[in-house]
Amino acid sequence: MDQIRDSIYYEQLARVARLKANATDDPFLALRLREAAVKHEQKARKLKRIELEPPA
Repeated sequence: MDQIRDSIYYEQLARVARLKANATDDPFLALRLREAAVKHEQKARKLKRIELEPPA
């Protein structure tokens, strides 16, 4: 159950990073925020995959 919450946490981090990227006028900051959002989304997907794996 903790991993589900962790994946939701990282999804929310990605969403906030994208919102901040859209709100800024600095193109370099926007790029860095979007890169961070991608990393957060990848982490969230990884945690979801781990949660959905059947126990060995």
